[in-house]
Amino acid sequence: MKQTALANSFPLNPSIRLGYIKYFLVFIAGLLAPFGFAPFHIPGLTLISLAFFYSSLQNCSRKQALSLGFFYGIGYFGFGVSWVIVSIHDYGQLNYFLSGLVTLIFIMYLSLFPALVAYFYKLLEFQNRKLLSLTLFCVLWCLSEYCRANLFTGFPWLFVGTPLIDTPIKYITPVLGVYGLSLLCVLIATLLTLALAPNTPKRPHYLIAIVLILISPMLCKNVSWSQIKYEPISIGAVQANLSMRDKWDETLFWNLLKYYENAINKLLGKQLIILPESAIPLPASYLDKYLLNLNNKALKAKSALMLGILQPTNDRETNYYNSVITLGQAKGKKLKRQLVPFGEYIPKPLVTINRWLNLPEPNLLPGKRKQSLIRIENRPIASLICYEIAYPEILREQMPKAQWIVSISDNGWFGHSLAGYQQLQMAQILSLLTGRYQVVVNNDGLSSVIDANGDIIDSLPPFSSGLLQSSIFPAEGLTPWIIWQEYPSLIFCSIFLIFVLFIQLRRLFQ
Repeated sequence: MKQTALANSFPLNPSIRLGYIKYFLVFIAGLLAPFGFAPFHIPGLTLISLAFFYSSLQNCSRKQALSLGFFYGIGYFGFGVSWVIVSIHDYGQLNYFLSGLVTLIFIMYLSLFPALVAYFYKLLEFQNRKLLSLTLFCVLWCLSEYCRANLFTGFPWLFVGTPLIDTPIKYITPVLGVYGLSLLCVLIATLLTLALAPNTPKRPHYLIAIVLILISPMLCKNVSWSQIKYEPISIGAVQANLSMRDKWDETLFWNLLKYYENAINKLLGKQLIILPESAIPLPASYLDKYLLNLNNKALKAKSALMLGILQPTNDRETNYYNSVITLGQAKGKKLKRQLVPFGEYIPKPLVTINRWLNLPEPNLLPGKRKQSLIRIENRPIASLICYEIAYPEILREQMPKAQWIVSISDNGWFGHSLAGYQQLQMAQILSLLTGRYQVVVNNDGLSSVIDANGDIIDSLPPFSSGLLQSSIFPAEGLTPWIIWQEYPSLIFCSIFLIFVLFIQLRRLFQ
């Protein structure tokens, strides 16, 4: 009788309770993964997180794997992109409940990708062939990141290979590409799972393989993919640290113009002066006299000036481009191609919902794919605006002509969050991929100069105002990534997946 009463007081049997604990632990593992990214820079935690996730998929059903992958994704993206709620609530004019709901739906969508990786891994895994199975998991993860970056509006953020730039593996980034880094990261994590599994006869082999993967890229440390053939360029960048409310406050507009003019005056004489994205919150067509004055000052001081500003798409000014214009010793302009979903445009399927919620509708249009490069002292440069930093192919299309990179942003939309740190880390990867110096200018902090090896050599503190003064070196040359793009990793993954499908279908019909 006592046993029956005790059993009734705990309606879940032990196996079910253990199942819930497993889901909780996988969720915690997902929470740990973003600690490998900036600003934490603990890549080992990302590897441990992935290793735990992979080990949790052993000895479970496909349905359980799907759920485990989903819970892992909730932890991973729930913490990693938590900054989304800031812009939705503070600037999307939604209350906390609706902001949280929209953010949760977005995180749940992103969580479908690790969930599907887990499901198809269990569907296609090889029994008693550990190396083939772990390779399958690596391939599925890599392809899921590619799909996440390209499906619908695309969201190429928090790729698991990113933390590896804080390890010796960074030296082969120009060979591997972004997806190659992810492939290698998941490979290390799965090998770690095998090495730490109990009663593993080949544990030394797996550990040696991990060590070799981690240290062998050091052989490429002294390889110079690009060549510096020119004198350094002196640069100055303005970091205003204006809040979004102040920036778009009409009563403060003239103070803002005066602030930027004074900041530019202090930097005149630098070969290149840069202001952040949408530095002046008014279309260029309304500021002819102000811009003409800046142009004359820059010409007199022999300085080139780049600044972010809106430009009308037509004479009626019904729509605008988010753009970079140039003054003084510079020529050309850049129109932003990759707009931020919900912030700069509303995806067509969601326009009706947006109107139902009575949210403001953005009136920005994307620029054309093919645009002439901006020239500074007749030297071509690559330029990126904010969200475009997450799309390396936009940069690759400007190579190899571009001699350095200028990236401008305004992460004030995301408050004091992880967004700016994560974006700067992605900018470091772009310099590694191309072998080019880069100037990153951000309104609310972390304006930086990155060298051709992806190292930050000068930087301003986050969430503060200041002037960044430094030098960059123009470079020429082709890295393997500029030539091959991401094709080697994606082709390998596609061929391997086709091979697995062929083998498993063959077994099915035997």
